[in-house]
This record gives sequence, C-alpha cells and structure tokens, in this order.
Amino acid sequence: MAAPAAALTESEAWEAAVWAHAGMLYRIAYAVLRNHHDAEDAAQETLQRAWRYRGRLAAVENPAAWLARIAWRVANARRPRLGMVSVEELNAISELRASGASAEQLAERREMKQMADQFIRHLPKKLRQPLLLSTVEELSAREIGKILGIPEASVRTRCLRARRLLREKLEAAMAGGR
Repeated sequence: MAAPAAALTESEAWEAAVWAHAGMLYRIAYAVLRNHHDAEDAAQETLQRAWRYRGRLAAVENPAAWLARIAWRVANARRPRLGMVSVEELNAISELRASGASAEQLAERREMKQMADQFIRHLPKKLRQPLLLSTVEELSAREIGKILGIPEASVRTRCLRARRLLREKLEAAMAGGR
C-alpha cells in the first residue's frame, strides 16, 4: 500500500513526479531539437536539474508545468544552429528512397518539409514557442502559460496568430508566390 502524500520523502515525491511526466519531458525536448538522441540527452539533463532543485518541489503547484519549463529551457539551450542536418533527417531520406518513390517525389516531399520547418523556425519566438508546445506536446493553454510565464489568453492568441501566419505563408508558397 502506498504511503500518504504527506508522508512522502523529498526523494520519493521527486521520483513520483518524474515517473508521471518522463515521457512529456522527452516529447518537449524532441519538439525543440527534432533529434531522438539530442532529445534523450536533454531529458536526462532536465532530470538532473530537477533533482538539483527537488527541494522546491513541495512548493510547486503543478509539477508537470515545473518539469516542462525546465525541459523547455534545457532543450532551447541545446538547440543546434540553423542549417544543420540531423541524423534523423538523413535516415528519413534513406527510408523514402527505400520506399521506391521517384526522385521528383523525394525532392517534393523534402522541399515541403523544409519549407514548413523554415516557416516555423522563422515565426517570431513569442508565436513559435506556444505553437510547438500546443501542437507537439498537446499541452493546455494554462500549462503553456505557466511554462512560458504568460497569461492563458495570450497563449491562445499567440497559437491562433501563429497558425494563421503559417497558413498564409504556405498558401502563398503553394500559389508560387515564394
């Protein structure tokens, strides 16, 4: 039988919070870094930082948001410079080739992915961050607000503006207005 929450030691409370949200930490890191290995490293660093500050956990209202904020900061600090190609992107190209797609289809798919990634990367930071947390991690506006330190209504507005801007850019690109 599990001990009551009040009887949990600091280490047990930290461990419970980590096990409940470990997958989320990886997904946040992956959303930012777009690389499995880098995301694993960032999740590990997040756990190390969370362990270092485990004394603060008792005062934390929402452990998931607290851990997510740490993961977001760690992943952003590890973000590669623009223009670098990840191993996973190279693997994806190899898989497409193995699927028997024509060179034109491969080029078209790669170009579309690069275009979408570029549009997302070039969104203003204040629009990009809530959009990534919302779409990749599927966090609520309230959780995203706590992670980013902004009001819930601002999160919803920024996500809406980011989606609208991306749609406009994609429509213009598809119409040949690049």
